[in-house]
Amino acid sequence: MKMIYLKSFVSCLLLFLFSGQVYSKNPQLPGNVQNYIDNEVPKLMKKGGIPGLSLIILKDGQYRIMNYGYADVAQNQKVKLGTLFQLGSCSKAFTALAVLKLEREHKLSLNDDISAYISWMHPTYKGKTVNIKISQLLHHTSGISWKTISKIPQSDEPDALQKNILQIADIKLEHLPGKKFEYATINYDVLALIIAKVSGQSFEEYLQKNILDHLDLKNTTIGKPKQFSALAKGYKVGFFEPREYLAPVFKGNNAAGYVISDAEDIARWLMFQMGLVKSDLSDLAKDTQKADEGVAPQNSSFYAMGWERSLNGRNEIYHGGLNPNYTSFIAFRPDQRIGIALLANSNSGYTEMIGHDILDLLGNEPVSKNFQTDDKNDAAYSVICLILVIYMLTLLSYFIYLIIGIRKKEVQFSGFSFHIIKRTGIVLVLLLPALLGIYLLPEALAGFTWKAIYVWSPVSFAYLIGCFLVAIGMSFSLYVFNLFFIENNKYKRIVPSILLMSIISGLSNIIIIILITSSVNSTIDVKYLLFYYFLTMLLYLGGRKYVQLNLIKYANDIIYDLRNQLITKIFSTSFQRFEKLDRGRIYATTSDDVNAIGQASNMLINLFTSLFTAIAAFLYLGSIALWPAVLTALVILIIGGLYNYVVRSTNLYFEKARDAQNVFMSLINGMIDGFKELSLHQYKKEEYKKDVGQSAYVLKTTVSTADKRFVNAFLVGESSLILLLGLIAFAVPKLFPQISNSAVLSFIIILLYLVGPVNNILSSVPSILRLRVSWKRIQTFLAEIPATIELGYKQQQLLEKVESFEVKDLAFSYENKELDSFFSIGPISFQMNSGEILFIVGGNGSGKTTFAKVLTGLYVQDSGEFLINGSKVKNSQLSEYFSAVFNPSFLFEKIYIREVEDKSAQIEHYLDLLQLKDIVSVQDGLYNTIRLSSGQRKRLSLLQCYLEDSPIYLFDEWAADQDPEFRNFFYRTLLPDMRKAGKIIITITHDDRYFDVADRLFKMNNGKLELYDKLRLVE
Repeated sequence: MKMIYLKSFVSCLLLFLFSGQVYSKNPQLPGNVQNYIDNEVPKLMKKGGIPGLSLIILKDGQYRIMNYGYADVAQNQKVKLGTLFQLGSCSKAFTALAVLKLEREHKLSLNDDISAYISWMHPTYKGKTVNIKISQLLHHTSGISWKTISKIPQSDEPDALQKNILQIADIKLEHLPGKKFEYATINYDVLALIIAKVSGQSFEEYLQKNILDHLDLKNTTIGKPKQFSALAKGYKVGFFEPREYLAPVFKGNNAAGYVISDAEDIARWLMFQMGLVKSDLSDLAKDTQKADEGVAPQNSSFYAMGWERSLNGRNEIYHGGLNPNYTSFIAFRPDQRIGIALLANSNSGYTEMIGHDILDLLGNEPVSKNFQTDDKNDAAYSVICLILVIYMLTLLSYFIYLIIGIRKKEVQFSGFSFHIIKRTGIVLVLLLPALLGIYLLPEALAGFTWKAIYVWSPVSFAYLIGCFLVAIGMSFSLYVFNLFFIENNKYKRIVPSILLMSIISGLSNIIIIILITSSVNSTIDVKYLLFYYFLTMLLYLGGRKYVQLNLIKYANDIIYDLRNQLITKIFSTSFQRFEKLDRGRIYATTSDDVNAIGQASNMLINLFTSLFTAIAAFLYLGSIALWPAVLTALVILIIGGLYNYVVRSTNLYFEKARDAQNVFMSLINGMIDGFKELSLHQYKKEEYKKDVGQSAYVLKTTVSTADKRFVNAFLVGESSLILLLGLIAFAVPKLFPQISNSAVLSFIIILLYLVGPVNNILSSVPSILRLRVSWKRIQTFLAEIPATIELGYKQQQLLEKVESFEVKDLAFSYENKELDSFFSIGPISFQMNSGEILFIVGGNGSGKTTFAKVLTGLYVQDSGEFLINGSKVKNSQLSEYFSAVFNPSFLFEKIYIREVEDKSAQIEHYLDLLQLKDIVSVQDGLYNTIRLSSGQRKRLSLLQCYLEDSPIYLFDEWAADQDPEFRNFFYRTLLPDMRKAGKIIITITHDDRYFDVADRLFKMNNGKLELYDKLRLVE
């Protein structure tokens, strides 16, 4: 027994030293209650933003007072005996007692109509005047809406109560009096005015003398404290912390919320209500506790008079109080002889939760896990504020970037235009619904005015509205600024707006889910919920449409520009180097790789949107329950890391697939170019088909392997998300028992919603890997293409007439590093004059074609030089003096010459001359067909030469595909006509019957060019 007392003494000592000051008539409490008080109350005070608290516990006729925290944080003043608090709505029980005292004195009746005392008050229901009874005011069944709290004027004037009731003199009731319960604090202000009129005193004077002083509540007053220095500073929660807040004075609402008291007086008041303190008002106190069962219960309780009676079967009587900067909670169970009271200097909902928990423990019951603290608004406002601040900082960063761009002249002033004014006007019109939504917020959230909602809402709400307005103003200003100052780089110009709309779309997206999850048991009028739902949905869809449409343009622009860049680089290289490029790579890079980059831009923006949505969602989840949100985020990060690890192993297979595609495209190109040769022999055709099939099989296998590994990785992510949902549903309630079921349900709903964005984030990993592969290959390909020709530069003026063309000491060689051998031509020297024809003959492999390519500037010579009219000509300009038909020749459908539209007569003449008039026609510079025989195609190529009208012609085996008649026409008619026109003609031929046409005849032999007649003499 001594040990028990010793333990009790130590426990009390520790409680005094570490938990706060303890004043007790009987210090003994059940162990579970003591444990909760010692361990949980300080934690919940911190979590709920309660700086100071007085706790009164009543058991078996004895009470204990425990004081926690600070009455004034800034001055480091702790809560102690005598610290005063506003009681909020717990004040109503005092007013109800006063009314019943007047009834007992026959000065009024609860069945009286209020019009008997306030003649100028004429409430109506559906346009008809109705009567409200005093009892209906006491029971909150008057039909007056709870939203009328916002009409209570801020005033400390003597007539404040009268002015308050005047606000509702002609009020339209929500329902008929006596038919439905609706808590409306102003009901008790009407009672206060009736008390004043009946008693002939001010309400405050009557209550002080006849109730407070009568019950020997020495430190209790109404409206104003006896000593302001004893009143705890009031605090209001904002951004997850209590912040000192000086609330306005609502003297007209004293009867409903502004009794001021301390712990000792409330302990006496609690004992009085339980019948433990005898008074001539005790029977009236019992009457105030009688429930009004004539209407349906609300929240599992009936309302009495300033008290609520629970339907939980424990005969529990309770009431909570909430002022802008104070809270209180008083509850008792007469049958169990237990009671609890809490006084706090903060507007936290945790005050009532602590009270319920302790009362349950005192009654040997488990603590309820489903108690709603109603403190989530600050968390939601704070999270949205944080998101808006990040958004505004992003806008500011972009604005600074534009300013820097203006200084660097990378951003240019576009000037004023009607287009800008029009777009500005359209945006202003589109902003109106959003501004209307902000304007309606107080009415939508609580039926309040702006003035009232700033008083009753968390500190963060005012900042939220400010952030909203600033964000809208910054967005609009930056939009208009962007209309006037345009980024030179079109991609930099469009990316910010896409990202901006992605943020807005993502934010709207998460607001939609918040609206949906918050709509359960919401007191917000459904019309406002629908208004904000559709407004946010339109904002989301509008932003999404803007992003998607611009992404289409953005992606296609990227594809176009990359292809242009590749094509420009290809066209900027010499033919000599172009021949070395693998055709399969050209096809694959300009098609597949470029398309992958374009699609990746869409993926990256969607990734950004999904990331922003996920971050915003987790911030909101953190506002519901921090540690479960942190745990969930960590699990998702682990899933992401595992997924990334698995996916990265597929990168090798994507590389192999890309290489296999190059091989396949090269074989396809060979099939197209060499189908004629393949078709000659069945064996050759079948073997080539096998090679193509084998390449297609390798491509299929590597792509399938890469895609299968991606599916495996995707299933890892998908199954992990499903397991995560199971973790939330089954593990979180066990790991965090304080989390309510509704909070767990909100987690599950939001995580189900986040499956899409999270999957987008996870699936973007292989896309990013493919993007890296494609980007690397494009850049490698660009680097490997040697740009030796400058496109678009102003060419040097060509000589109008070429009198002579001289080749001096020309030499060129091929080097085959793999075979360690080379083939060369030269040195070659000769000169030709205007109107001269030169024939070159020689066997296959003698170097004729190579010589023709060097001669026309397609290959760059190793040594030697070219002279026209005696002047040296650069290799890059040499080709401009030539028109040529190579073997094999390629025919374009379009005639690529200058001013082709002015040469229709010439075209008709040459088509007739080349015997093609009845076969081919030209319209708008296009041939109607190029599906011709090889001989006819070469004639069209010759037409190109005629139209180009260059001073030097080169023909490589031109007549080889012509019929004998036209071959004769070419040598005997066309070439002599060209000579007469002053052309220099170089013809590679084997037609010895027409050697006499040439002025000189050369033979190419093993890379050497010698006069044919000289060789004949040697033989």
